[in-house]
Amino acid sequence: MRYLGLLVLSPLMIAGTWFAGWIAVPVLAAAYALTLRDARVTREAGAAAMLAWLVLLFRLKLQQPSFATLLDQLGQIFPVPGVAVAALALVLAVVLAASAARLVIGIVGVRDPVVPAA
Repeated sequence: MRYLGLLVLSPLMIAGTWFAGWIAVPVLAAAYALTLRDARVTREAGAAAMLAWLVLLFRLKLQQPSFATLLDQLGQIFPVPGVAVAALALVLAVVLAASAARLVIGIVGVRDPVVPAA
């Protein structure tokens, strides 16, 4: 895993989600896959989305005391605990990013590795 890509893509996904909404996650993952054209971008885009949304949810928990109340109310609506709803949001982010990156790699393909001349 390229940690530099993760450290660049995660803040972009945070900013994109903050300003444009959830649609920024698959768009940025697709752009990342189009830029690198590597087989590992699916995993990296999913990891970046998970990290980004973990930061967003943690920030929301710290700054909005009503977030815990919201999770409790969602837990009463759905037959799962409220924390499971937050975990479902993380899964959604990972699936959106990984599937967008995989779609781009499936359409465009991977870049051929440069083989040094002997």
